[in-house]
Amino acid sequence: MANEEQQKPATGEETAEVEKTCEDLGGHISELEGVIAKLKNDLLYERAELENFKRRTEKRYLDSVRTAAEQVVRDIIPVLDNLERALEHAGSGDESLAEGIAQVVIQLREALARHGVEEIPALGQKFDPNVHEALAQMPGAEAGIVLVVHEKGYTLGGKLLRPSKVVVSALAHR
Repeated sequence: MANEEQQKPATGEETAEVEKTCEDLGGHISELEGVIAKLKNDLLYERAELENFKRRTEKRYLDSVRTAAEQVVRDIIPVLDNLERALEHAGSGDESLAEGIAQVVIQLREALARHGVEEIPALGQKFDPNVHEALAQMPGAEAGIVLVVHEKGYTLGGKLLRPSKVVVSALAHR
């Protein structure tokens, strides 16, 4: 008999109840799918925010390191200038002193170069107001050529630290 009860066809009322239950479950499933989609979007957004935060933090760190290095280099460059001047004025009386200064100048230039400091080419170059500072003009065959460098200019990682202070050629008035 138990078998007969199981085989008994469903009544209209039972079918309606099953259909309503299915509709309710379908609604819950749709609602849960919406919640899952929202959580997935929130997760993707948070991951993107984290990546952006990491990039900003790394950029700030590199900028602070670069700024710190820039200050140190700005303080060291005048020392290099003075050593080069001392080398230029070293008389023939004490060759060992001149050699010692020359070695210090070489070491200092190499150390600065290892840290991204580059000398700006100037002598004989076309005057560039972005990297050269004109102190005076002298007559020359071609206008706008650097004839004399009073103070070398330098860049650090492509950023101008100090412009070259130069004398520029100008066409003589006739």
